[in-house]
Amino acid sequence: MKLDRSQLVDVLERALFTYAQSVCGLLLAGPLVGMNGLSTIKMAAVSGLPAALSVLKGYMASVMPIGDASASVIATKPPAAAEHDSGMYD
Repeated sequence: MKLDRSQLVDVLERALFTYAQSVCGLLLAGPLVGMNGLSTIKMAAVSGLPAALSVLKGYMASVMPIGDASASVIATKPPAAAEHDSGMYD
């Protein structure tokens, strides 16, 4: 099961933004919760885990029969006529 180019770009974009949000969240919230001793390098490394999980989730959502072919678990396109008529979405 391979991803096509648009799916790969979608998964990578989600991972990149997940990583950036994690770094920003740790930088902003760290001092509020007493994580002043955590270095920027450690914050960057810790933020890699949510990004890696984002890649895994995006890949699984793209190849599993959930949602549609995008990296989202929620269907972003209207169902095909055959699917709609089957009552699958009722």
